[in-house]
Amino acid sequence: MFKYVLAVSVAMSIASAATISTSATCDGVTTVGTTSASCGDSTAQALVQITGLSFEVSVQATIAPSAVPPSSASSSASFSGDYVFTMFGGTGEGFFYPCFEARSPSHLGGVMGGGSFDGVGFSFLETPFVTNCNGGPDNFQNSKPFTYGVPQIVPFSMDATAVINAPTFDFFAEQADESFIGFAFFDPAGNLLSNVTFTLVEVPEPSAASLLGIGWLFFVAVRRMLNDNPQQIEANVSLVDAAHP
Repeated sequence: MFKYVLAVSVAMSIASAATISTSATCDGVTTVGTTSASCGDSTAQALVQITGLSFEVSVQATIAPSAVPPSSASSSASFSGDYVFTMFGGTGEGFFYPCFEARSPSHLGGVMGGGSFDGVGFSFLETPFVTNCNGGPDNFQNSKPFTYGVPQIVPFSMDATAVINAPTFDFFAEQADESFIGFAFFDPAGNLLSNVTFTLVEVPEPSAASLLGIGWLFFVAVRRMLNDNPQQIEANVSLVDAAHP
């Protein structure tokens, strides 16, 4: 069920987050990093890139050809957040389907990941290229409804992982790139639409100042209640004293 912007006071308390982790292991010793990690025979790199309406998660793990087993490298990257999503270009209702694609040019296996937009999921495993979006009846069957001009708050997340152990066949690298590529829009009859525009704005994490302001407003409201109803409060205290002598 959609969560509308009218519930923004609740949504503002939900913080978005991006998590990146990498690790490289050589001779049984593991080095851990954030966007990258390396040791004598292994390197791992991970990236989360969000620019405007472009969302990308990339991971790479590499082992030198001279590495002596057991050597391994692994990397993972992910992000999640809540976004205000609004469609324009018409009236009434329509349907949307989120589109993802992923590439693993090394063709090795050992890569996996996925994404989710308002509960519509996407996943990939050991594949050179895959996409979930063709604008066809299957997309419409799994699409979500919207109303033109009415904002709604939706959860959005993506993740990817690459793992490699040396030697693996004759290959010494593992890479995966996952991208969010937009939406397929449909009218209520399932016809593909081309004139729909949209905005996608992250719901910001509340700052310390805003949280302090909320606390201060709560304090003022409670104090005003105490000042406006002193007799009622005294009566309640008396009742409590009588019940617990």
